[in-house]
Amino acid sequence: MKDATIAVSGVHSDPDPSPGIGVARSLREAFPEAALYAVDYDVRSSGLHHPVFDSLLVQPVWSELDLETYSLQILQHLDQPAGCWISGLDVESEWLAEVAREHPRLLVPSTAAQASVRKPVLSCAPSLGMTVPEFLPASSAPTDLHALGRRSGWNLWVKGKYHEAYRANGFADLWRQIGALALHWPREDLFVQKHVTGLERSIVFAAYKGRLLGAVEVEKRSVTSQGKTWAASVTAAPTDIAERLAHLVAEFRWTGGGEVEFVRDSGGRDWLIDLNPRFPAYIYGVTLCGHNLPACLVGAALGLEHSPGHGSAKQFIRVVQELPVREDHPLPKMVQSDAAFPSAGKHPSFQPQLVRRLRKRERDAIVLPKPSPVALPGFLKRWQSPVHTPLRFRDFEAADTILNELEKSLAQCSIRPAVTPALSVKTDPHPALARSFLQRGWWAEVISLRELEWALRLGFNASSIVFNGPRAAELTAYRGQPVAVAFADSVEALESLMATDRCDAVGLRVRPNAATSRFGIDFSDYRIFDRVANGLARFRDGRPLGIHMHFASDVLGFAQWQDLVEHTLAWGGALAQASGADYSIFDLGGGWYSDDFLEQLLPNLPALQARIELTLPGVEKILLEPGKAVASETAWLATRVLEVRTRHADCDSEVVVDASIADLPMAADYAHRVLHLRDDTVLGWLTGGQQRILGSICMETDVLANGVAFPKPVAAGDVLLFSAAGGYNASMAWHFASGVGRDT
Repeated sequence: MKDATIAVSGVHSDPDPSPGIGVARSLREAFPEAALYAVDYDVRSSGLHHPVFDSLLVQPVWSELDLETYSLQILQHLDQPAGCWISGLDVESEWLAEVAREHPRLLVPSTAAQASVRKPVLSCAPSLGMTVPEFLPASSAPTDLHALGRRSGWNLWVKGKYHEAYRANGFADLWRQIGALALHWPREDLFVQKHVTGLERSIVFAAYKGRLLGAVEVEKRSVTSQGKTWAASVTAAPTDIAERLAHLVAEFRWTGGGEVEFVRDSGGRDWLIDLNPRFPAYIYGVTLCGHNLPACLVGAALGLEHSPGHGSAKQFIRVVQELPVREDHPLPKMVQSDAAFPSAGKHPSFQPQLVRRLRKRERDAIVLPKPSPVALPGFLKRWQSPVHTPLRFRDFEAADTILNELEKSLAQCSIRPAVTPALSVKTDPHPALARSFLQRGWWAEVISLRELEWALRLGFNASSIVFNGPRAAELTAYRGQPVAVAFADSVEALESLMATDRCDAVGLRVRPNAATSRFGIDFSDYRIFDRVANGLARFRDGRPLGIHMHFASDVLGFAQWQDLVEHTLAWGGALAQASGADYSIFDLGGGWYSDDFLEQLLPNLPALQARIELTLPGVEKILLEPGKAVASETAWLATRVLEVRTRHADCDSEVVVDASIADLPMAADYAHRVLHLRDDTVLGWLTGGQQRILGSICMETDVLANGVAFPKPVAAGDVLLFSAAGGYNASMAWHFASGVGRDT
């Protein structure tokens, strides 16, 4: 093996390492006399100093590298009788496949094979019997991205086509992560994917010209803060997966290493997260467990026998190791600058630069079904642009539609326990909303004495008002008619409500253990549980009892919201058993996005009613707060474009409008459908893109919309109409930068 010269690229090692060192160590064990070359594209690549390598091939960064000359040098190396090249860099691997055209000693998959495993589509998934988690391109319409976030319970990943993945746990966080990745990678290579909960596993394999040489299953036992494997168990790949994998590599005549990353959920379903067209960074750990896959690959390419390996371990773990720096490659000094390491990505190989150099003008776009056209609001038939903007105006057609659907769903429910909607006054105290609820005989929900007075003035009877929130104990000083029910947010408030006669029913709010919340009573502390149970046991004044849960479903997602309902039912049952008390009222709370309210809650309302009745048979009334779902759709915000700014040389990417987050305070948390108008003519809905709508005040956070595209070139004087400007966007709006103070 003295004549074998094997180039291994991608040798940087940090908490998210490249696989080069692991590949080289595996080859050294099998072929001790082979010449191993370390290849990378920056002198800061730490693996260049590992003693496993005989020589170094340090190339200029990709933006400066002469690709034509470099490709000729690589081909010359491969044309040597025993010259091989194993790439540990995804973008380089893609480029090499185009340059060398399935050279027998270029040990990377072909262009077609790599295309089949590229994220996010992963067209190979059905062949492996796996499913790809739901995803959207990062350039999708903000409303679509927001909907994906709600469906996932805001448990998302922002990923690049080749490298990097970062968690996003909210709408604002989503844009931060997209922006951070877009600094490195082309935006069209970014996508957003729903998180899948389950056990993380991998199938690591090697194949040559379509023949599977070996495959093992790797089960993670310890991971880094970035989720990278730090310790794992290694066993033979399950027979069914190995057979599917063998068919896949045969179909694409796969040559090279590979790693199938997947998650197995609690139902046994396998979700394909990634299929890397290279060996993983922990490949030497697999070798230590008796499966030297890099040696199998090189042996097949060169027709050489090699030792099967002496590894007897079943598991491996990583440790940190210090190495002496090669004297002929000293490390550059650090400089005091945030931009000292503009490495862009997971390691200083500058792969994003290669992506941009190779990217054709015709982008490799993800083909998605065209969304259904969104109907224009009816008020546009009589629309005239306002003289003064910004202007919030009301349109109750959408609210009436939602309330009518709610009535239909209530008609499908059983007579007992009765389901009664309650208007959340804090969400948007508008008289027209109050009248809509009053006309239907529904209730109101308040969180302060001032809101209670408002509801009474609008016509609600005290006997149809729910008092909720952290100020419920204020009722002890209230001298009016008792409200229907008051829910305590703490043990202290519960004891105060039991001692007063200002509510016809006393209730308690349960703090969810499965979600972080500041509200409610935490029954996971047994001392609190005992205190409440003893208090309920002594409470014998004849008033009904209630139990309440409240957590915004658009934060959790519907499935987790249902889990919280079960959580509340379980605590309610335990308290009833411990105290002998019974409940007659169950409050489901609110916090619904209008689409989710219509598409998820209402169709499931009869089943939810039946579940509550089965678990707590004493419940006679179920309260439901559809405030946000209804109120947000009652208003639009009209704003005028003040200025169009060129952020980059090739596109107008920002517009400034005369509205601000003072007019749309929840802009960072919700996506809005936006209409573009000019001279009272509708130009169309904004879609997904790379432009931003900036507000008019001097605050960094004053951004009304991210990631949008205008249907026509936008100009100063155009009018934009933001939907869903009611609800909290109306009730929380404030005077700012207008010469008016709150106490004026």
